[in-house]
Amino acid sequence: MEFDKKYIAQVIQNARKQKGLKQSQLAEMVGISEKHLSKIETGNNYPALDNFLKIVTVLNLSLKDFGLNDDIQQSPQKIHLQKLINTSTEKQLDIYSNVIDVLKKYV
Repeated sequence: MEFDKKYIAQVIQNARKQKGLKQSQLAEMVGISEKHLSKIETGNNYPALDNFLKIVTVLNLSLKDFGLNDDIQQSPQKIHLQKLINTSTEKQLDIYSNVIDVLKKYV
């Protein structure tokens, strides 16, 4: 399935503006350069999957906003953890992973 770069760009740009975020702010939250985000928002580049998922999470978008079906039902805990993971730094992810590994031994 081919996705239109311009459509993806427009959805991301509109959502960012609705949230009152500048490109620089969203880029920092996602962990990419402002220049790269600009190329995504103008439809010149597709976002990498990991960056796309971070953008979707930060902007509180769903796959339906991009014309995709995301009817898979997930528990609120999984949704919360996914958002936490997608917006965390590598250092935070290392800590979360270590804590979960320890907790799994006792659960």
